[in-house]
Amino acid sequence: MATGSKKIDYRFKILYVVGIYLVCASHAQGGGLYLLTDWFPYTGFQVALFVFCSGYFYKSDSESHVGRYIWKKIKTLIVPLYLYTIIYGLIVQLLRTKGFTIGADFTLHNIIIMPLIDGHQFGYNLGGWFITPFFLTELGNILGRKLLKSIHKNIPETVFFVIGLALGILGNQLVCSGFVYGWQLIIVRTLYFVPFYALGIFYKSVLEKYDRKVPSFWYFSAVFLINLLIIWYLGRVPQYTPSWCNDFVDGPVFPIVVGFVRIALWMRIATILSPVVGRSKWVNLVADNTYSIMMNHILGFMVVKTIFATINLLGWGFEDFDWLSYKTDIWWFYKPKGLDQMLLIYVVFGIIFSIVIQKLINILKQRLRRRSAT
Repeated sequence: MATGSKKIDYRFKILYVVGIYLVCASHAQGGGLYLLTDWFPYTGFQVALFVFCSGYFYKSDSESHVGRYIWKKIKTLIVPLYLYTIIYGLIVQLLRTKGFTIGADFTLHNIIIMPLIDGHQFGYNLGGWFITPFFLTELGNILGRKLLKSIHKNIPETVFFVIGLALGILGNQLVCSGFVYGWQLIIVRTLYFVPFYALGIFYKSVLEKYDRKVPSFWYFSAVFLINLLIIWYLGRVPQYTPSWCNDFVDGPVFPIVVGFVRIALWMRIATILSPVVGRSKWVNLVADNTYSIMMNHILGFMVVKTIFATINLLGWGFEDFDWLSYKTDIWWFYKPKGLDQMLLIYVVFGIIFSIVIQKLINILKQRLRRRSAT
């Protein structure tokens, strides 16, 4: 239950695993394993789930050391983002010599500016689009709290939550007005994240004690009923894409409400599963490497395609492999015999591949530290 003096909340380990699986699966045409997607599609809440979890672990003590907090976030979020951007930019240029057309040119604009306002410029790094708005969400949260608490020390958490909702609605309204291009995109992406971060803090400080008292039967009944009413009202199962913020066609409130409902569903599922699989070393291995998985799973997908391509080249099978799509379309997936279930191979390999990369990075860091210490 604890490592040293630090307690581990295994519910959130499970939530991180769910979140990263949904991200990978959504990038692999559903991933071949569909978890309640006819009621709760992946799109529109998987990254919001990460933001919610981070909000839950926000510590108000950080407000006493704002500079230290911001520098830590820069080191753990922004610096790795730029390092990965450079690496993937170089990989794209290397692959161009082999006839691949995926990814943009290796320019200062694509290396320095595009990670902030787009994040998709090299294709293989597209999972990192959410890093900048997430960083800005955390930055805005601590600075906003510091400012407001300097005016009045005892502001109820409900007030911060309402402010977060208002900012989210404002951002979504800007989207509905067509405010989604260039530098504007980073604004609406960030504002979309704000209410989910605020929900994480509000849940921990206010809602959690009530949540634990609600029996699961009534909890799930309420979640499904609310979701059914949303589906009935809209006439379809809503899906939103916060990476581009270009399909918020139901107004500024629904992307938030839908995200809240889907987070509520998985929060209770994680609570139920926590005593069963929460301490699993495999669950924790995935949960502790979500940054690497987010940044590298697309390349892992490409490795799987390359394995299929190699088998085809050797004449051992997969005669219908599409070489043109393989080299030109990052969203194309080869599925042996056209079976969607084969997509799960991509998801599992993408996760394992990314964890291996992080382990290698950790080994490299340890060796560099030893050399610098001698």
